[in-house]
Amino acid sequence: MGFRFDMRNKTPQQQAIVRKNDESEKLRKEQIKKEEEIKCTAVEKTRDYEGVNFIKGTKTLLQLRVSNTALVNDPCGLKDSDAHKWLCKIGMTFIDQVKEYEVLTITSYDVLNQELTIDWKDLRRETKTTED
Repeated sequence: MGFRFDMRNKTPQQQAIVRKNDESEKLRKEQIKKEEEIKCTAVEKTRDYEGVNFIKGTKTLLQLRVSNTALVNDPCGLKDSDAHKWLCKIGMTFIDQVKEYEVLTITSYDVLNQELTIDWKDLRRETKTTED
């Protein structure tokens, strides 16, 4: 950051506070921009799963699915929750690590109390078809 003329007559402590606030504001703006770039949209239900697509601009980065078995299985804790919101929340935790388009499915073995029990890299990968 360059010299701020409005800080020239301030104490070092005041300058440090302003610098810290400026850094926080910059990080907050970057976070907002990052969140705006990646969209999470529901996939039309055609099979035995609920799913969402993560889209950046016009490019689909990831399709994340949860099986209906996981949705109705009590230990998974997803029975009374909004599956699409939950998938968006889970996917946003690792979307930055996705290098190319993938289709991942979360099964009932992968979830306990609405938390993944395995690393996202170990989720079941589906074959990509024209329907997906």
